[in-house]
Amino acid sequence: MNRILVPFVSIFVSVTSTCPLFLSVDITNGERFPNGTIAHDNVNYPSRYQMLVNETVRGCVCELRNCMRKCCPKGHSVFEDQCKEHNNLFVPQVYEEKLLINVTDDHFYYVESNKCPLGSYKLDPNEDEDQFFIQKDGKIYIPSQEEFFSPEEYCADFFIDDEGTHYLSAVVCFREDINPDTSTYAYGMIISMPFLLLTFLVYAILPDRNLHGKSLMCYVITLFGAYAFLVFIQLYPNDLSGVYCKTLGILCFFFFTVSFFWMNVMSIDIWWAFSGLRGFSGSRKEAERKRFILYCGYAWGVSFLLTTIVTGLTLSDEVEKNTWYNPGMGDGQCWFRDGVPTLLYFYAPMATIIIVNISLFAVTACKIKRVQQDTAMLRKDESKKHTYENDKQRFNLYLKLMLAMGVNWAMEIVSWIVDWQIGRVPPPVWYLTDFCNALYGVFVFFIFVFKRNIWKLLKRRYYMISGKPHLARSLTQTAYSPRTTGSSLNHTVSTDKNFVTDSSVLTSEVA
Repeated sequence: MNRILVPFVSIFVSVTSTCPLFLSVDITNGERFPNGTIAHDNVNYPSRYQMLVNETVRGCVCELRNCMRKCCPKGHSVFEDQCKEHNNLFVPQVYEEKLLINVTDDHFYYVESNKCPLGSYKLDPNEDEDQFFIQKDGKIYIPSQEEFFSPEEYCADFFIDDEGTHYLSAVVCFREDINPDTSTYAYGMIISMPFLLLTFLVYAILPDRNLHGKSLMCYVITLFGAYAFLVFIQLYPNDLSGVYCKTLGILCFFFFTVSFFWMNVMSIDIWWAFSGLRGFSGSRKEAERKRFILYCGYAWGVSFLLTTIVTGLTLSDEVEKNTWYNPGMGDGQCWFRDGVPTLLYFYAPMATIIIVNISLFAVTACKIKRVQQDTAMLRKDESKKHTYENDKQRFNLYLKLMLAMGVNWAMEIVSWIVDWQIGRVPPPVWYLTDFCNALYGVFVFFIFVFKRNIWKLLKRRYYMISGKPHLARSLTQTAYSPRTTGSSLNHTVSTDKNFVTDSSVLTSEVA
């Protein structure tokens, strides 16, 4: 009779139990009693605290004892995100809030688990905001957050640093009310990604790509790559650890940095066109090629240099773990450690580039206003007027792009600073930021692709590929506006001899 009763009771409680699997222990081989109770390791488990998992009877020990979650098995500590054998005795100090109290060695039942369904972050006891105190009921108290975390929300253990020193720390699980912000942020970027990719593909298909088109292609494809890596990091935090985590974080940083510098390149390019500076010698195509090589060296080269510095500091054994300049990638997260490292390596460079872009656009706008006032020059030379109008049109496109990027990232920076210095940002602020992220790729697509002349160019390309050149030629006159006579590197000098325009970049068909 008992052989039938116990499985029946266990199956019943497996449906009604609310005990998380990682807070249970295997009691299959425990002593069974007629009333359904199972005794195991000095703990009696009534039937309501049992559950059947894959033919294994498990007991909800934390419902019956004060328990703690230990990240690694008994006799092990954490070293480089892995559980390593270590003979250090795990007997942590216990508190009532922040007051140290005495308890017996068997006060806690230790459950070995480090599972966090929604992701986790590691506390750094050397940081004031990460100090924590283990309570007598098994919870931990974090004063900076004024929050208690139950055993299912953290695990604690001894961690070993590169110098062999061991210290007590805890890995805290994200709560459900925090994770939606992260997932919503990722989903916002997922909405943008197809539009960024479409923008790249459209400009890749165009038959005549000028400097503007190539720069835009570099910008959108690097931003697409940055979004892709960040989405993976945000949505699959538990699947990444060690070298994979660091690699994804570094790649994400690299692509974000390159995209920022390509936005800066476009700002420099439009400023150059109106600055009066001489361009490169040679034909228009040759001059554009030289300038594009220069831009590539700047955008990719500086980004590679910054990424090399971050990678070196991340992988170096000489950099102490808790120093302010340690990026902290792979130390509980696949991104920069929150606080000074995030500010130093990500938000500060981003803010600097945005400020430089705004300054360049402001100077360019002043130049454009001066040219508009010089109406006599524009009436005398219609060819040069056309060149000026092309550059002005391109300026307006870049201005829209810069404003969208500036507003989007300015909101991101302000939200992060408020969250870092003050505390939790109200959810509506994050949702607004996520909404802007979702719309950014759509915005880029519509201002650079969803235009009549672009569609005509695509139709012309289609007719050429499909063997209908006569139809392609019929679109040529409508798709292309007249080019400037001679080399478009010729400088237009206004009546104010201090001002010169260099129209070496665009013709109106792709602007």
